[in-house]
Amino acid sequence: MTLELTQSARLTRLAATTLLASAVVTVVGIVCLIAMFAGFALGSPSVGRAFGFVNDTSALVTYPLTVPSIVVLHGLLRPRWHAWSTVAAVFGMAGVIGIVILQWLLVVNALAFEQQIGPVSVAFVLFGVWLVSTGHMASRIGLLPHGVRLGLAASLYLGFPWWALALARRLQRT
Repeated sequence: MTLELTQSARLTRLAATTLLASAVVTVVGIVCLIAMFAGFALGSPSVGRAFGFVNDTSALVTYPLTVPSIVVLHGLLRPRWHAWSTVAAVFGMAGVIGIVILQWLLVVNALAFEQQIGPVSVAFVLFGVWLVSTGHMASRIGLLPHGVRLGLAASLYLGFPWWALALARRLQRT
């Protein structure tokens, strides 16, 4: 029993730490996304593409860093919502896998943006379903107040750092 609790506590600490790292990486990605649009708007497509590349590459780091939180949240939510938590975790993992594969294919120029945007949007929707549904369940057990709002904001990318910081802080307290 003690070994199990220790492993659970370590995984929870790992999830909190990786969420903090993902928040930082996402802020860099958001800044680069804004710079990309500014570059294109100012008539400098090469600058826009350079910042877009950094934003696309940041996804290769951000989303895998959420995997420990998918596992931890499933473990915390499973006793009350076994089926719902399991489905949400599958959606979250499928979203992360899809995002990483498709972003990698974009970054290495194996897919053009026009070929990648549809499938990666589906992967982001799967991840967003995980964010919102686990936000709802986590708020119901008192783990993440305003979990649905935070999940919705995170699924829109710009709110992802706030979601990651809020969840990391709550996990650090468990």
